[in-house]
Formats: sequence, structure tokens, C-alpha cells
Amino acid sequence: MHSTVAQANRTLPLYWHFTPTALALGYPWYLARFYEEAGNHHTLGALFAIALVWVVPASAFVSLLSLARLDVIDAKAVILRRLAHFTFASPPLFVIIGVLLYLMKINGADGKVWLALWATVVVGTVLTLTTERSDPTRSRSNRNMGPVRVLHGAASVAIIAVFLFPHLGNHAVGIFGTDVHKTLMLALRHVYRAGWIEPIVITLFFFQIVSGLVLLMPKLGLKQRVLETLQTASGAYLVIFIASHINSVFILARYFGTDTDYAWATGAPAGLIGDAWNVRLIPHYSLGVWLVLCHIACGLRTVMLAHGVNAQRADRICWLLIAASSIWAAIVVAGMLGVRI
Repeated sequence: MHSTVAQANRTLPLYWHFTPTALALGYPWYLARFYEEAGNHHTLGALFAIALVWVVPASAFVSLLSLARLDVIDAKAVILRRLAHFTFASPPLFVIIGVLLYLMKINGADGKVWLALWATVVVGTVLTLTTERSDPTRSRSNRNMGPVRVLHGAASVAIIAVFLFPHLGNHAVGIFGTDVHKTLMLALRHVYRAGWIEPIVITLFFFQIVSGLVLLMPKLGLKQRVLETLQTASGAYLVIFIASHINSVFILARYFGTDTDYAWATGAPAGLIGDAWNVRLIPHYSLGVWLVLCHIACGLRTVMLAHGVNAQRADRICWLLIAASSIWAAIVVAGMLGVRI
């Protein structure tokens, strides 16, 4: 009896980690409010609404940091870390829901489907927590992840070299104008859209999703610091982001004969801010670009540590790369929002 009560008392403080998920319930309405306030040129209202949008992934990351620092990470903490990772990926999750509903010709149901999804997730999480025993030893993993980690890294190098850096570089020059972007895009497409290269790149992306999830799950039972938490959080975000982006490009656009050029990516002619649907792409792209670069930086840090580089030096290099990634992402997003030099 006493042990049951003590266990309940230890578990109760963990339930504040549902706060980010509770905030996520309003995500579609924060975006709608931002669109309305921006359209009416109410700057303070628009800033407040977009701040609420960013609070969702930000609060989820705070939850992840807190859970990753627990001295004892039992099965219940692992479950809550899964929930926090899923909440952190709210921006691409809302985009893929919107695209799927659009393809099914279901209009105006995005918010209802969003609430239904999170109701299912929350109920499932609570039920799992109430039936799960708090046994710290169950969250440890003795699996050899070395081969998967090597393959994941090798696939990353191929994607970065052939597609990702050229593609993000292409988007960065969008700040100089659509003509500059188009000129570079047409040149780069000869490489990553080549008949034999594109299927390989897409296959590698799908492999990254699967292998990334395989690498992520055992880490949920381990104590982590900020950079390690950023690596898992960005990985979870990218799993949904990549799936969403591939779905949008190959089904929503190309299948119906739409060219996936800069105009398509930026929601022309209305733009990302000027359309009620497109506003969801602002946090989706902003975090997506930044997190993919951060994930690469954190991955490089892991490689450096594995090869005997001093931890402080590896951390310093990683933070410098994250700072550079922030600048790169800011340039890309500024161009997509219509800023021109």
C-alpha cells in the first residue's frame, strides 16, 4: 500500500509534461489568429499570435530537457519523452494533415482532425502511464546500434552532398530575387533530378526516416544534455517534416502537374502570410531548415566524440555550426517571406 502511494507521489510531478501538448491543442487557432491580425495590420496582435505558435515546440523542448536530466529515467519518463518529441513536431504534423485533407477534398476540417488526433494521443498516453510500472531498468538498451548509426551517417553524407546543401543554398539565394533562384534551380535540377539519381535520393530519405526512428527509441531511456536533446528533438521533427515534404512534392504537386519551383514553395501569388492555409508553412519551413542543419551539426559532434575529439572542443564546434545554421535558416526564411536585397 505504502509503495503504491509513494510511486503515485513520484509520478504526479511528471504530469506537468502534458502542458506542451495542451498548448498544442490550440495550434491551428494561433495560426488563424496570426493570419487575421497580420491581414488587418495589427502588429502587436500578430506578434502575440505567432509567439503562441512558437511556444508549442519551445515548451515541448523544455519538457524534453527536463525529462532528459532526470537522475532516474523510468518507463513513465520514456513515455512522456515520446509525447514531447511528437508535440515538438507539431508544425510539420499540421502541414501533413492539411495536405492529406486537401487531397481527400475535405475542406474546413483541419482543426477538428487536429483535436481528434491529439485526443487520441493524450488518452493513449494517459492509459499507458497508468498501466506502466516504473521500472528504470526496462528503459535501458543493450542493443548494438553501431551499424545503424554508420549507415544513417553515410546516407546523410550522400543526401547532404547531392541534394540538401545545394537545395538549401538555392533557397538562400531567393533573397536576391526569384530570377536568381530560378537560374540556379534549373542548373541544380540537372543533378538531383537526374533519372537515376532522384530515386536514390528519395530512397535514402525513406531510409533516414526508418533508421532515425531506430536510433531515437533507445536514447529515450538515457540521460542527455542540451545538444544530445537537440539531436533527438530535431530528428523527431525531421521524420514528420521529410514525410510531409515528400508527400507535398510528389503527390500534391508533381502528380497534378504543378512545378515545385520557388513560387510553389512560397505560396505565390498570395505568399506565406497572405493566405489562411499558407501561414502554417512559416513555422514548418523555419524550424525545418534550422533543425535539419542543427541535426547535421549534432551528428558531426557525435562523430567527433566517437573519434576521440575532446568533448569541450566538439561542443564548441557544434555550437558554432548551430550559430551559422541560424544565419542560413534566417536568410532562407526571409527570402521566402518576400524580403529582397
